[in-house]
Amino acid sequence: MLHTDWNPANVLIGERTWLVDWGWATRGAPWLDAAYWITWLVAAGHQPDAAETLPLEFPAFAAAPAAAVTVFARANARMWAQLAGTSPDEWTSYLRQASETWARHRRNEE
Repeated sequence: MLHTDWNPANVLIGERTWLVDWGWATRGAPWLDAAYWITWLVAAGHQPDAAETLPLEFPAFAAAPAAAVTVFARANARMWAQLAGTSPDEWTSYLRQASETWARHRRNEE
């Protein structure tokens, strides 16, 4: 089961850590949740190459085919472009820009 909505409001940290708001939950490749983190890391100011290194600590992401990660990055950028529409709110705009930045980075790495 994948969460797919890794935003700061969905991770509650205290004595225990809780992942909440499972509205976008789905099934898929085990590396996808780690890939979703990359967009959020880029939105928070990380460069794409640096953001890609953090999920590498998870074996499923480290073993993911590079071509599949690139396809995901492109699809994710298209999804955020569609969600953002012509007049996005601030956080949607950040995610659209971050996902586009990551997708461009993946294209340049090919």
